Amino acid sequence: MRLYDLAEQYNDLLDHLQDEANNEELQRMLDGIGGKIEEKIENTVKVMKSLESDVNAIDAEIKRLSSRKSTLSNNISYLKSNIEQSMVSMDMSKVKGTLFTVSMQNNPPKVNVVDESAIPKDYFRIPEVVPVLDKKRLLDELKKGSYEIPGVALVQEKSLRVR
Repeated sequence: MRLYDLAEQYNDLLDHLQDEANNEELQRMLDGIGGKIEEKIENTVKVMKSLESDVNAIDAEIKRLSSRKSTLSNNISYLKSNIEQSMVSMDMSKVKGTLFTVSMQNNPPKVNVVDESAIPKDYFRIPEVVPVLDKKRLLDELKKGSYEIPGVALVQEKSLRVR
């Protein structure tokens, strides 16, 4: 899907970016495009916006397919449960068909915890306490002027914004 009219070189760039591209090859393509820097930036942003549109369409499709997968999985679980209930109520342990044999079998034993507070402490694993750095608090302190905190520094970076 193309959102903008692009020159042939930028269409080639966009087509190239639809596939897996490496950064060196991409940089060669960008360097080979002629024109003023302002036009190159404007057209590159158009390419970015077209790619963003593709990403949004893919995200929507992932969400749709994920929902479909969930529905199918739930239907499978329902059908399996229905078969189990039917076999148990009819006291059947095995059904042999032409394609499938369905049988009720014992699962491996498992522990069912009835009252966790009654279990001796020897049966509990105690995880190691791992300290977690509170970066928000550090940032607040540094913003207030506490520049004397060892091991940290307040950094102001820049990023590209397209409006």
